[in-house]
Amino acid sequence: MVGGPACYLSAMAFPRDLLAEHEELIFEKRPHWVALVPAALWTIGLLAALLLGYRALDAIFDEATTPKAILGLVVTGLWVFFAVVAFTKWRFTLFVLTTDRLITRSGVIAKHSKEIPLERINDVTFTQSIVERVLGAGDLLLDSSGDLGPARITAVQKPEEVQLLIYKETEKNENRMRMPNLAGQPHKEPTIPEQIEALARLRKQGTLSEEEFESKKRELLDRM
Repeated sequence: MVGGPACYLSAMAFPRDLLAEHEELIFEKRPHWVALVPAALWTIGLLAALLLGYRALDAIFDEATTPKAILGLVVTGLWVFFAVVAFTKWRFTLFVLTTDRLITRSGVIAKHSKEIPLERINDVTFTQSIVERVLGAGDLLLDSSGDLGPARITAVQKPEEVQLLIYKETEKNENRMRMPNLAGQPHKEPTIPEQIEALARLRKQGTLSEEEFESKKRELLDRM
């Protein structure tokens, strides 16, 4: 397992009050540190440019206080725009998996959140460059049904293990939806569109043939 909740708790943790009563947190994590490489390169490059600029100004002007101040302001502005903003975005971005859904959250003041119910996920693939494979990073590509469409999550830590976790939780979630309620409470029958989506996943996994899928799909549509 990639890690439990305690491994990824941080100053910007996923709010526990947003979880449903039955919902459990599988993991929460920030993007891989590889996402900060461009910010680090900008910091190094701008620092080098600042030092070289100071030397050049000293050689040109007898009194270079004002030109140095202007150069310092310009370099600081570029550093904030290209490095600080990127770090802040990384710091306040979370990738969360629960027993019910997959969530991405970002933003410091204005929050942006995207959720994909596990029952909507049809397929999960990952891509890694050679460097990313060495560093343990990669991108996840999620194929989901409905209006959600495909989604890409970049700079994921250990994407192969995360892919496996998502598959496992998706399977558990599907089993829970099919399982009768053993506590004696009324069992909520999945809607016909939800049942068709479940059949489509079984067809994609190879459990159902195309003919079986079409036959069961027609049976469900006839009941509408």
